[in-house]
Amino acid sequence: MGSKRATIVIVHGAWVGGWRWQVVADMLRDRGHRVYTPTLTGLGERSHLTSPSVNLSMHARDIANVVRYERLSNILLVGHSYGGMPVSMATEIIPAGVIKSIMYMDAFCPEDGQSLNDMVPGPPHLPETPGDYLVQPPRVNLVGFNTHMDAAARAAYEERRTAQSVYCFSEKACLTGARERIAQKTYVLATGYKNDTFAPTADKLRKRPGWRVEEMPYTHDLMHVASTQSADMIESALP
Repeated sequence: MGSKRATIVIVHGAWVGGWRWQVVADMLRDRGHRVYTPTLTGLGERSHLTSPSVNLSMHARDIANVVRYERLSNILLVGHSYGGMPVSMATEIIPAGVIKSIMYMDAFCPEDGQSLNDMVPGPPHLPETPGDYLVQPPRVNLVGFNTHMDAAARAAYEERRTAQSVYCFSEKACLTGARERIAQKTYVLATGYKNDTFAPTADKLRKRPGWRVEEMPYTHDLMHVASTQSADMIESALP
């Protein structure tokens, strides 16, 4: 790609961790970029920190704290799937001007007052056991999500996924317009599967001034099924 060198923060989706973006992050680092893939509290290698206090607001603070304590500036902030929820909230608490570009990759992009469970087209993400707060990862073979994996890859993937607090899915986003004031805003829709979840968001943002909407002809796990193309797409949004 071009000669720009940038600081990029990539936020993973539900039930996984920063590990899910390792391949793409390494590609971007090899291209000269400074890349962070923080794991949100209660997930991945931080799963021992889970509790009923883990919620969307905490995950937004996770992102903001990476920016604060690593002294990051002029960043491209990327969210995939669930990651679009805390990324949106983080724009409200990261100081104005720090985020120069934001990208949603087949991700939830809420309006003020919306939760993830408000936006899913099917049943909401809820605990299986009454009184529990943890939502187990779906163990289904879904076209667009994990049917591209062979048995070994699927087993390794499932072994690393962790249950997630329901309050990440039920807490409503509190947004006052900080996201819309970011200079560069990009939404990427995966079109390689029947995408009832994110296609309406792409359609909405195509009509909104200041947004660029792109498509990738792959399934939802873009970082896995199209690693190089995902790195290229991220580079296209460099500030």
